[in-house]
Amino acid sequence: MYSASALAFVATLITAAVATTGPCEIQDYTCNPVMDASGCYNAIILGWEGASTNPADIFKCVDPPELMCRCYGCTDGLDELVNKYSLCPYNGTSTS
Repeated sequence: MYSASALAFVATLITAAVATTGPCEIQDYTCNPVMDASGCYNAIILGWEGASTNPADIFKCVDPPELMCRCYGCTDGLDELVNKYSLCPYNGTSTS
């Protein structure tokens, strides 16, 4: 049997995970271009040498850039970056 505090902790984690997860339209292949661009946005997320330091530059990784806001929930790192910097909805000027 689990203690009430352990169950409360697990419930809190689940709630937090669900509350911050962005969209991911993977069933109909809509998000494949975003998934294929992981090398581009992971360089930004992970701060690789020579990569952009502007979080909004993730929109330069896919065409059309608006697709990023339909698919950022497909990977944890991208989801965290978009939520941390409130990058969506894409406003067309984020990458300047």
